[in-house]
Amino acid sequence: AFFSDLKNYVLKVSRAGHHYRAMLSFWAGVATEAVASMLDHTGSSRREARRKNEEDVLLRTLPFLNEGLSMTKVPELRVGCYMILTVLASKAQLEDKVLHAMMEAVVSYWTSDTSHAGLICLAVLAQYTRDVSLPPKVFKAVMSIDSIEDDLVTLAKRYRVDRLTLGLILRVLEGLDKGQHTSQLKFVRLAIEAQLMDAIHISTAIKSVLLAADNTEVMAHDGLDVRGQLADLILRLSDSETVGRVVQDTIKFTGIDMNRLEIKLQTTLLPKEVLLTNGVEEVKMEDATHEPEESFETLAQRIPTTAANEVSFLSNSESHLFGGLCHAFLLASSSLAHLRAFSNFSVLRKPLAMKDPLFLSFFIRLWSGPYPALSRAAAISCVCEYFENTELTADIQVLIPYVLYALEDSSLRVRRSAIDLVLVLKSGYTKAQNDGIGLQNMTVLGKEDLYGQLNKTQDLTWISPIDTIKIIDDVLVPNLEECRLDAGHISHILAEFLTGSYPRDHKSLQKEFKTSLRASLFTFLGTHLVHIPLYAVKSRLLPMLNQVEKVGSTSRTKILLPMALAVGNLDEKVLKDLCDKEQVDNTNFMTQVVGIVSPTAKDGLCFLQRLIDPEGSSSSRLLRSSAFQRIHSIWKSMRSDAQMAFSELLLDVATRFPSTSSEEVVESQAMDTLRTVSLYTGILLSMLNRLPSLSTRSNDGPSAAKRRRTSQHQVDGPNGDAPKSMACSVRKITVVLELIQASNAGKSPELVKGLFQVLADTQHSKVQTGTDMGYIQSLALDILCSIVQRTKNSASLKLDSSAVRADLIVECVRSTSSPQVQYSALLLISSLASVVPEVVIHIVMPIFTFISSTVLQHTDDYSAHVVDKTIDTVIPPLVDTLRKNKGDPVTGASELLLSFIAAFEHIPMYRRQSLFQSLIDKLGPQDFLFAVLTMLMDKYNGNKTVAVFSQELVSHYDSTTQLLSIEKYIDLVVDTLKPKRTVSERLLGIGDGKDPETIAVNLLLLPPQLLANKRLIMLVGKTLSAHNGDISATTIRQSYSRMMEQVLSLTTNVKHLRTLHVACQDVLTALLGLLSMQDFVISLETLLEHGDIEIRRQGLRSLEHRIDTDKSDKTSARKACLGFLPRLINVAEQTPDNLLRQIAITCADRILERYGKKDLDASTAIAKAIAGKACLGAADSRVRVITLLSLATSIEILGQLFIPIIPQALPKALDHLQSSIEDVPGDEALHNAVYSLLEAMLTYIPWMVKGEYLDRLLKVSYESANAEMGTKCDQNRFDVLKLVAKQVEPRECVAALGRTWTSAVTEGPQAAEEYLQILSLVIERQKKSDVAKQSSVLADLFIKIFDLRRIQFSPRTDDSYDDEEVDQVEESVNQVAIKMIYKLNDANFRPIFTKMLEWATTTHSVKDKKSKIHRLTTWYKFLHTFFDTLKVRFRRYRIMIISS
Repeated sequence: AFFSDLKNYVLKVSRAGHHYRAMLSFWAGVATEAVASMLDHTGSSRREARRKNEEDVLLRTLPFLNEGLSMTKVPELRVGCYMILTVLASKAQLEDKVLHAMMEAVVSYWTSDTSHAGLICLAVLAQYTRDVSLPPKVFKAVMSIDSIEDDLVTLAKRYRVDRLTLGLILRVLEGLDKGQHTSQLKFVRLAIEAQLMDAIHISTAIKSVLLAADNTEVMAHDGLDVRGQLADLILRLSDSETVGRVVQDTIKFTGIDMNRLEIKLQTTLLPKEVLLTNGVEEVKMEDATHEPEESFETLAQRIPTTAANEVSFLSNSESHLFGGLCHAFLLASSSLAHLRAFSNFSVLRKPLAMKDPLFLSFFIRLWSGPYPALSRAAAISCVCEYFENTELTADIQVLIPYVLYALEDSSLRVRRSAIDLVLVLKSGYTKAQNDGIGLQNMTVLGKEDLYGQLNKTQDLTWISPIDTIKIIDDVLVPNLEECRLDAGHISHILAEFLTGSYPRDHKSLQKEFKTSLRASLFTFLGTHLVHIPLYAVKSRLLPMLNQVEKVGSTSRTKILLPMALAVGNLDEKVLKDLCDKEQVDNTNFMTQVVGIVSPTAKDGLCFLQRLIDPEGSSSSRLLRSSAFQRIHSIWKSMRSDAQMAFSELLLDVATRFPSTSSEEVVESQAMDTLRTVSLYTGILLSMLNRLPSLSTRSNDGPSAAKRRRTSQHQVDGPNGDAPKSMACSVRKITVVLELIQASNAGKSPELVKGLFQVLADTQHSKVQTGTDMGYIQSLALDILCSIVQRTKNSASLKLDSSAVRADLIVECVRSTSSPQVQYSALLLISSLASVVPEVVIHIVMPIFTFISSTVLQHTDDYSAHVVDKTIDTVIPPLVDTLRKNKGDPVTGASELLLSFIAAFEHIPMYRRQSLFQSLIDKLGPQDFLFAVLTMLMDKYNGNKTVAVFSQELVSHYDSTTQLLSIEKYIDLVVDTLKPKRTVSERLLGIGDGKDPETIAVNLLLLPPQLLANKRLIMLVGKTLSAHNGDISATTIRQSYSRMMEQVLSLTTNVKHLRTLHVACQDVLTALLGLLSMQDFVISLETLLEHGDIEIRRQGLRSLEHRIDTDKSDKTSARKACLGFLPRLINVAEQTPDNLLRQIAITCADRILERYGKKDLDASTAIAKAIAGKACLGAADSRVRVITLLSLATSIEILGQLFIPIIPQALPKALDHLQSSIEDVPGDEALHNAVYSLLEAMLTYIPWMVKGEYLDRLLKVSYESANAEMGTKCDQNRFDVLKLVAKQVEPRECVAALGRTWTSAVTEGPQAAEEYLQILSLVIERQKKSDVAKQSSVLADLFIKIFDLRRIQFSPRTDDSYDDEEVDQVEESVNQVAIKMIYKLNDANFRPIFTKMLEWATTTHSVKDKKSKIHRLTTWYKFLHTFFDTLKVRFRRYRIMIISS
């Protein structure tokens, strides 16, 4: 469901044109993985089930893919569809018809943006087809791609393209029978030579070529035929270094009748026996019956005997005779007899060959044409045979260009024939020279009519026969062997010869040639190349000459430019047809044509300018593209004025609005050229100064408001072209700025004025039209920033401050809605602040006001970088200026600070800390940290986040800075309460109706938190201890003293203002807690002398808190605290304030608890003092409570040393316990405090609790049990009573219990129950022997306890227990008695039992009858429990009971 919803959403968004790259990339990744996963899960052992599952996946995906591939304007979506198609092909078992349909869908509507990805998809799909052939639609689409061979070579490095390549080759060969695809045979050769396929597929392709050649009928077309092209293709592949061996092997082992094929193609495909006769290769045919004698004879009969108007076959005019002659020669080229017969055709005028160029021109044209190598070699051989048998009577230097052409032929056979021709020429010229023939008087063959009878031939330049001999003998002949081995050697040698750059020890060029000879040959070749009608010759010889800039005073451009002009004037289709006809690489030829132009030739540069301007030229697109490439290659060698002219033209072409696709290509090429060449400062400045004014153009049309009111269907008036003109201006400005930005403009401060003019123009245009040109402004600002930054880092570059318009920068920042413009402007200001601070200082405040309201609220990292850099560079010069003005820098920068404070709540939380820290660091923390803190606290009153942030901000600085800032902070608070305020009025705006007291209270909330920071306390302590005499330590002490004085003074002055007074006390407490214990105690001594009771309280509370939180065990702290104890007791004894006395005793208690065991004498003295009248005897209950707790602590510390204090402390404590019970309501705190003291005594000195102390303790506890003071009181009391039972000596405890039974009964059942629990614990605690020793005492005690029923019910009173209470108590008594009996033997228990029996059965008077009944009731209840528990063990006691 998610996959379906996602793909529907993607289609919907893409249809609406709201797509974007990130979304489509995400979808492509998810969809590809989803389809792959679905196909992975379709696996099944049954083929039918798997096929059904795959069909389901296809039904879910193919409709979507079909629609996605139809969206030509969403290339990313198409690429994603290609990815899914590759997954489908690789993971699903698809039939060929499905794969072919997918291929057709891929090529449908593809564009240049998606063709590369589409080729990858096609290559993958082709790998999974069973039939390698491609659908016609796919073939046509792929072959329509420019330079498809290069694309396939690129793809082959990463993907397999063998089946796709083979499919294309097969489709090319299939169309040959219908006369189609003949121009694409070049692709077949390049694809095979590039080895895009493996050996098997290459062999298949070559076999297909052979089959096509065998099956193709003759189809003549302008003197060419398909068979000839196929034969040339096969021969070229056979000669190839990469696949030649594979081709030969395929030819040998194929099933085709090769003899028949060779005869059909009129060429040799397999090696034969070679016979050399007079320099002509004769192929010995295996079967003479296959020679086409009749065909040649028949064709020869149709050849006319005379050529009516033919002068030369190299004429530019169309020949009506050459086609038939050519066809006849191709048939005759494999037979020596036929060749000789052909040479003697009367139409060729062989006997007049030394006077008439017709004979030689035919063979020249044939070996220079796109014919099989065998035919080309045969043509050269025919010429060789002629000159071998004929003496030279004319200068045949006309052959030199064509001999050079043949020496560079790719076929070794042709090069061999050309070498033979050179040797024949050398022999002929040598013989003519030796025979005394006047070489100077020789007539140059074809001088008047070689290229026709028009004036073109008269424009040729010729060389002397002597120079011809020198060139043949000294240049060509020495290099023939290298030419045989390397087709490119002749080009290299010729270039070295013409330029004269060869070394003196050159192996081939061993003579030093005069410049005149080199210049003559250069001019000769150049002028011939201009007039040669064969583009194959032009294409091969041009690279030779283009390597030569000039020879002597003769420049290449001057000679060859007419040819370039002629090519430039040709229609694109005509030029392409000419190149295709001669199988010339069109692209390479165009590159060589524009290569004629040298960077210093004005005429040549004008030619390039005409080519690249589509309005002034209709040249072919390839020639124009080559012209752009040539401009780029020679740019650095051009003169500055030429660069200026080209840059202006390129800019003009690049910024036009194209109306056709070809104009779009030209515009793109011009733009690419501008971006890739280096533009010096003069060009950039010229471009900048020539930019059109936007504000002027904007006046041409209606205002923005009027345009908004005008209907969109309104017909444009006279100014209808104004929007287009405006758009053109904007485009030109944009392009120029982009070029400046890309050309390292930082080295060109001269551009600053023009760039600011652009900014001013865009601002003015914005005011007029309402259009925000953010991109242009951003570009201009970025360039300015790079210039200023480069000026800052280079001493050699100077920036003219008068050209800088700071006001314009501010205006850009304020008026634009583009964040990029804002950021660029801020970065520019940052850079200017370091170079020309005097210009920037006046705009700082509005800039930072803007920053606080916008940029600070952004969450991206780049915004943070901009703000940080602005702060880093702008703030320091601002502060320097404020200091130079001899005023308070804090008040001077108040507006700046206020802008940041106002933006605080809008700044992302994770950026606040670093931002404000950076701001304070640049301002100066010792001067501005306090100001930032006060403004934050004032602005955000009651915001806890601000307080926490302030603490974190302050903690980044050292202790000295922190204390000085807190000191200034407190000074500012004091200033707020003064009648005449200074700093506070500027920073806090108190004069604006704010209440100073409220502000002060709010501000005083922060210092306690800052001073209580653990890190600050640690830093201060470390500084004071490690650097006691250091400047830092001195500064800290001085600052602390000043703060103490300020706070004390402030506390005293605001005593009448309760809230403010409390706030000041909190600050004082925190201040006192800042120092070490030793220093703090010293400060506290001074503080206790202060008259204000509240301050003294705060000081002692601080001490208490310090003792509780200070975990260190330093000797200095211990001594200081113990030494302070007498002072605390003095305060407690003398102060009339009970709360102060309470705090003082608490502090003493904390000190005793922490350090008391280190000095027992001092602790004893303090305990004795606390037990005195002033403390323990105080009337205030709270003082009593804390005193009792402190005494309990003293007992824990002193142990036995506390015994002397017991007579003084214990009676008062019991008195306080009595009073706590008697008070209404009861004083629980005092009650529990007394029991805490008793618990300590019973724990550490229990033997001192006896006699009267113990009796009173028990009696008061019984009263407490009856007082119902609460669960906590009951628990504390019972815990102490349990300690009594466990810790006091048992005999003493039993005696005390015997003395206090009556008191317990009197206080009620609860007291009686607790009494019995104590007795139970005492009995349990003792050993059997100890219980036996006290059996008599215990017997009397239990008899007294057994009498409870009689006492309560004889007679009954209002205070008597009820029956249930008596039963409950007696139950408890019986259980305790049983515990006692368990620890007695028969000898010990019998007397006790007898005594109890007598007590129960003793005769009384009649009046006491009820008492007897009560006693017997109690007795028999006991006996029931007794016998029920002990059962048969005491059976004999039953007899005693019965007898009684």
